[in-house]
Amino acid sequence: MTQTSASAPPTATLTGGPAAGPTPVAAWRRPLYRSGYALVLSSGLTSAVGFVFWIVAAREYSPDVVGKNSALVYAIMFLAGVAQLNLTNVLVRFVPVAGRRSRRLVGLAYAVGGGFAVLAGLVFAWGARLWSPDLAEVFDGRSATLLFAASTGIWAIFVMQDGVLTATGRAAVVPLENAVFSCLKVAMVVVLAAVLPLRGIAVSWMAATAMAVVATNGYLFARALPAHVATGAQVAEPLPVRRVARYAGGDYLGVLCWLGCTQLLPVLVLGRVGPAGTAVFSMAWTIAYSLYLVPSGLGQSLVAHTAADPAELESARRGVVRHALALLVPVVAVLFVAAPYVLALFGRQYAESGTWVLRLAVLSSLPNVVTASAVSAARVRRRMSVVVALLGTLSGLVLALTLLLIPHLGITGVGVALLAGQALVAAGLLVGTAEWLPRPIVGPTVTLRNAALLRRTAPAALRTAGERRSSQAWRLQGRLAGRSECAVALVGPPDAPEAVLKAVASPCGRAQLRRQSEVLALLHADERLGPWRRLLPRILLSGETDLASFVLESRLTGLPAEQVLRDPSRRSRVVAAAQTAITELHHRSARLAVVDEAALRHWVRDPAQRVRAAAGRRFEPGLCLLVDTLATGLAGHLVPVGWTHGDYSPGNLLLDTTGVLAGVVDWGRAQPDGPAVLDIVILLLTTESQCGGRELGPVVREWAAGRDPAPLAALARAQRQLGGDAVDGRVLVLLAWLHLVASNLAQNPRYAAHPVWMRRNVRSVLAAMAAPGQGEGDARTAG
Repeated sequence: MTQTSASAPPTATLTGGPAAGPTPVAAWRRPLYRSGYALVLSSGLTSAVGFVFWIVAAREYSPDVVGKNSALVYAIMFLAGVAQLNLTNVLVRFVPVAGRRSRRLVGLAYAVGGGFAVLAGLVFAWGARLWSPDLAEVFDGRSATLLFAASTGIWAIFVMQDGVLTATGRAAVVPLENAVFSCLKVAMVVVLAAVLPLRGIAVSWMAATAMAVVATNGYLFARALPAHVATGAQVAEPLPVRRVARYAGGDYLGVLCWLGCTQLLPVLVLGRVGPAGTAVFSMAWTIAYSLYLVPSGLGQSLVAHTAADPAELESARRGVVRHALALLVPVVAVLFVAAPYVLALFGRQYAESGTWVLRLAVLSSLPNVVTASAVSAARVRRRMSVVVALLGTLSGLVLALTLLLIPHLGITGVGVALLAGQALVAAGLLVGTAEWLPRPIVGPTVTLRNAALLRRTAPAALRTAGERRSSQAWRLQGRLAGRSECAVALVGPPDAPEAVLKAVASPCGRAQLRRQSEVLALLHADERLGPWRRLLPRILLSGETDLASFVLESRLTGLPAEQVLRDPSRRSRVVAAAQTAITELHHRSARLAVVDEAALRHWVRDPAQRVRAAAGRRFEPGLCLLVDTLATGLAGHLVPVGWTHGDYSPGNLLLDTTGVLAGVVDWGRAQPDGPAVLDIVILLLTTESQCGGRELGPVVREWAAGRDPAPLAALARAQRQLGGDAVDGRVLVLLAWLHLVASNLAQNPRYAAHPVWMRRNVRSVLAAMAAPGQGEGDARTAG
């Protein structure tokens, strides 16, 4: 599977909608933002009522009791977060594509996560005198220990059920659920102040949680999950245990780090400054952490709504960042100014000691938007190493700086640690994705991943091949340079490899591989092609493992054309041979057809929509002019339509020793009804790009502006050979560019996330289309 430019995207970081955000009303109509706003609203309601809860608690109980109970509540949340193995994110990621297995997946997650949380609660309570002496007096009997353990298990399910509501498209229920929960705990904390003066805060919190769990899961299993199962069959995908386990394991490590730098902080502070100082910090941190929930809620919606369509991820991530910042910036500004007045609601000592820790903590929520969006995007792509690296780095910075600064700055040092840690990680992400940094085509990560793909798929492929051919001599004979996410290796007897093994793991790659197998079967069955079919590989077998798809193709012998093209003296002969071969395919399969509205939609408007999602609204004028130019230049013309390769570039062509075309590979982008001349345009464009060491974008801008007449003359000759009406060559150049770019974006979501590739090959062309008087948009008048 080839790439068309010299800069392919690396591991991506960060996406649904155009680059400039829609209005709030328009955004609410989109499921991604509607669910995200519902989760943010839920967080806002919970935080607002929680704010009232702690005000009431601070006035009904002494600071020492508030400090210990807040540490106890955070301990429950921390233990539940650790013990439930981060199954919330697993549910958000996989329930949308689980189909009929959704209920079983949810039930299993509850049983495993809740069970481990209860066990973690028991262990913590039994050993409290060792790791938290200040809390040991709370566990003064068996009933208190069992109540704490049960509360930990209930909280684990409480957290997971919000993920299930989001994954089933019922995120709008989450604000209602959390509002009821929050109001219940406020009412109960007042009632229990006289009955349980030492534990009333924690008991009211957990009793309200238990009521919310019972009511919400009654709704989930009675209505939400059955409805989701009935409507989700069309997007269901296989969920092998190994795939889910790998996702959960990697994400769990990252979340452990996140819990360490958020919910473990009050427990850490308790051991350094005592109960009274912890009470002040807990109130400030409770307020600031509510702002962290904004990108968290939008990120959960991002994962749930792009899990089945990763191609929309990058534009959706950008939209999530914009909306999160739009919500947070004014709130942060108000809280920064009003910090002492807000804390004064708890009592004078809270305002005197906690103003600066609150200010610094709320400021840290802004760089957290960048980190949270990167983590959510990595979850969609199942790149768990990125999740672990980001959250591990963040946690290490925050905890290390906290321990370093508390002795000197008190609880204000924790605020400094939060802001510094978040800012450093966000800065690293922004610098790492800056457009001025170079990106390699294939890095070590891709190489290692491709080697792992071959290790996973080769045994199954070779065993099946041996059974079918009654031969056990087939072995992997050497790995070829697999591009993008496709691993490629020679297979066969030691002296004469007879086949090529191709393996991919990503959903887009697997679909591409299946498409290629279907196309090759159709081409070999097309009697019109006659002896031309000798240039095509045959699919010997195809199959799937738990984590990858693979095919075995017959091996076509020959030298890759891109190697021969390095010799300038042979370049024209190679291009002529390739053009002659593909023209024969067009003559054998094409028919003359008028370019009507259906063809324009298929050739122009659908690919343009894919580019629009990746490029952003700022480039909408250029894209609109491009679509209008292509529609005007093509509509009504009589053109040859038939089989097209779709990526007829030197990397997909094999030559014999005399320079004659010996094979054409990688047919995943082929179409039975494409414009025949498109293959020739792509051949000329990609040859110029590769041989000249240039990106595709600059070549397209130069040719579309008419500054180099030679390729346009070549396209005119090619059209005369094919027959039909003559289409302006500049229109054909732009059409070929649109197809190449849209195919790359559909094939691999990492293209859209690569700022250098997007700037040089996509945005620069669209900007030139919209820039009058600069010589770049001359093609607008073509046709």
